[in-house]
Amino acid sequence: MKCPICKSDVKHLSKTCNICGCVYTEDVLKRIAHVLEIKKELNGAFERLNNIQGVLGRLNARVGGLEELLNDDLVTLTRMASPKAQTKPATVTPPSSEEEREPPPELYPEPPPKDHDISSPKLPPKERLKWSLPDFKKPEMDFELKFGQKWLLTIGIVTIVFGVAYFLKYSFDRGWVGPAGRVALSYLWAISFLVGGELFRRKGLEIFGLYVIGGGIAVLYFSTFAAFSIYHLFDQVVAFGIMVLITAFATVSALRYDSKWLAVLGLIGGFLTPLLLSTGTDNQIALMTYMTALNLALLMVALYKKWDLLNYLGFVLTYILFTAWVVQHYSVSKFWPTILFLNAFYAIYSMIPFAYQFLKSGPGRLRAFYIISPNSFIAFGFSYPMIKEYASVEWVSVISILYAAVFVAMAAQLLKQGKESEKAFIVVIAKAALFLIITIPILFSRHWITIFWCAQSVTLFWLALRFDSKALTYSSYALFALAIYKFLSYDYQYAFSLYIDSPYVTTKYTNLIVERYITSALVVGISYVFCHLAKKAMPHRAITDRTPVVFAVIGGVMLFIVLNIETSAFFQSYLPQGKFAAISVLWSAFAAALLIRGFVRNNKAMRHVAFGLFLVTLLKVFLFDMSRFSTPYRIISFIILGLVLVAASYLYHNYKDRIIKKES
Repeated sequence: MKCPICKSDVKHLSKTCNICGCVYTEDVLKRIAHVLEIKKELNGAFERLNNIQGVLGRLNARVGGLEELLNDDLVTLTRMASPKAQTKPATVTPPSSEEEREPPPELYPEPPPKDHDISSPKLPPKERLKWSLPDFKKPEMDFELKFGQKWLLTIGIVTIVFGVAYFLKYSFDRGWVGPAGRVALSYLWAISFLVGGELFRRKGLEIFGLYVIGGGIAVLYFSTFAAFSIYHLFDQVVAFGIMVLITAFATVSALRYDSKWLAVLGLIGGFLTPLLLSTGTDNQIALMTYMTALNLALLMVALYKKWDLLNYLGFVLTYILFTAWVVQHYSVSKFWPTILFLNAFYAIYSMIPFAYQFLKSGPGRLRAFYIISPNSFIAFGFSYPMIKEYASVEWVSVISILYAAVFVAMAAQLLKQGKESEKAFIVVIAKAALFLIITIPILFSRHWITIFWCAQSVTLFWLALRFDSKALTYSSYALFALAIYKFLSYDYQYAFSLYIDSPYVTTKYTNLIVERYITSALVVGISYVFCHLAKKAMPHRAITDRTPVVFAVIGGVMLFIVLNIETSAFFQSYLPQGKFAAISVLWSAFAAALLIRGFVRNNKAMRHVAFGLFLVTLLKVFLFDMSRFSTPYRIISFIILGLVLVAASYLYHNYKDRIIKKES
């Protein structure tokens, strides 16, 4: 802020400049006063901030000094508690003066100099950091420690397991130890691993001990497999029972030590047990019962400890094992137990994400819903060919309706939770809608599919606006587009026996006329329902400003197509000579209706579309109708088109002021 005459800085409130004597007006003086007061408050704020930063710096330094003294005291106490420590007590000399009683100077560093404003850009970054925040140093040996503590340990344990396996093979080849002795030695190795891991864990090496315990569990699985499959010391039932006990031991250990990876090891071992002990014969009930019990145990552990990885891994291993069984052993005679166990697996992995939504807190709970889609599609993919082969394709709808009902029930419960479950609700309701979409073609045929899809698309759009979901919005668009495509490309030709390229009727015009009118009216009407809902919801994140206009245009285009097909089909059946003249009249009437609506709403775009349709109609009448039609139909076509054009001109004369007013 400078004087306008001498350009000197204005530092004090005065009616005249101290240098050149320039006189300030009252308004200027008020502004100068405001600026000087704000500067004064800013300077005070910066001083207080410097004081706070100085206090923080001193406290940080004091804490560091106290930590060093505390570390020295802890070392001294540790030596005194040791049996090798000297019994002679250490003598402490009391301070002889006030100076000796003062704490060391490093505990109370000097505050930053007054001219060191930490907010000033002139202060070097190192100095600014020195007096502002504590210096937290990141360990430089992070990668080396991680590699040495975890990866080397894992590789070493795996190497030992392979060493045990090769030792057994070598001893078998040399005849040193009999089969029972080899298996006993491998079990002894496993027990040594378990005991050693527990000892390491108790001595404070938690991670090291848990890895060693995991290695012992792996050796237990291998030893049991060798005893059954290689040396035939156990029969299948005994070996299966031992492996189940090993899996239970791994699960209990995971819960006891709060170790997710021990649970993963037990899970993998549990699912590998049927493969390792397989003899090639089918025992479906025992296998599927075991898988169901294993999955239920997994469900309880995963929910109790909130370990997402167990859910994903169990889901993948369950369907891999089930697929392997289906490929090798499934036949129609095993339909009922197979379909029941399959849907039991489906229910388990549908309930997991639902339970997570209620039991787990935080944003991570939505991740549990990632398995809903693959779980549904895999289970439905297995059910469809099985049911179709056993009964008929219509009975597949029982499964799809059941899945949709499960998702609707989940959505109803999630809706009660309110805003926090909104995203989960959208995911679940979308899955319910998807299975309803699949059900409709299974139960119904032809045009009824189009009717249901149209109704479902507008329901999805309403839910999308209600919950502000772009995913549901795009899903409703896609479903409505699919319904329109099916209506034009399939329903007219195969359901109603009408052809769009050259409309004619193979039987009678009245064939399924009621169903045809209902379907046509619904397809056109749903477009305007979309438009109305979009207008009512504006502004909205899930839609744009052009959405209502787009659906209004879609509705108009569909109405034009339907009227053309119906008019052409009617005249083709009852008055073939007048078909194309009737189409010309229809185009003229449609253009006139657009023009009137454009005047009423003062919509320039509608009027321009009407102009274009009038032009196309004129070209058709003069270039096509004149050469192909007989005189009566030619007269009708020309007169009606002329009257419509005259009426359009009258509208422009009548609504001239409204158009000029809007344009201006």
